[in-house]
Amino acid sequence: MYKFTKPMIKMSLLAVAAFSLNACQYFQPEVVGQTEGKIYKVTINNTLANEKFAPILIVGDADDHKIWVGDYVSDEAYTQFTTGNNGPLAEVLGGDQGQPGKLGIGNEISFSFRSNAKTVRITAMVHPDFTPDNYVTTLVDLKSGSSSQLQRFDIGVDEGRKSIQLVGLAGKVTVK
Repeated sequence: MYKFTKPMIKMSLLAVAAFSLNACQYFQPEVVGQTEGKIYKVTINNTLANEKFAPILIVGDADDHKIWVGDYVSDEAYTQFTTGNNGPLAEVLGGDQGQPGKLGIGNEISFSFRSNAKTVRITAMVHPDFTPDNYVTTLVDLKSGSSSQLQRFDIGVDEGRKSIQLVGLAGKVTVK
């Protein structure tokens, strides 16, 4: 019976490994749109003293009314800025989730972005190690190949005010 059990264990492990490798495709950044156009190199630098950025959302010609509604953030933006899940916001904006994971303190990350857009909106949650409801954002003009400062905002959930307040600068974005 031992001779039969050992091959079965090996077969089971191989099946689990194959399934796991195939499942990895579902944990990749979601891309909706942006399959045509010029390829830009986007570099994002985190200048915060103690905090990381969570997944970065980058969207060409974003409709900011789908991010900010009146004096507050949309439900989809709220989800990104409080949980780091930018899938719902990417879906309503037609964007690309960009880079998964975190952008560490003082680090920078570069990636490619394809678009026919004139501008690009970048947003990310500030990781909730210290503050549970902060985000960073900027709008960059793609045609000028310029850079822009990331601004940090607090959406006031933990303070009970539920309003947006500018906190200060948080980094720099360069597009080439």
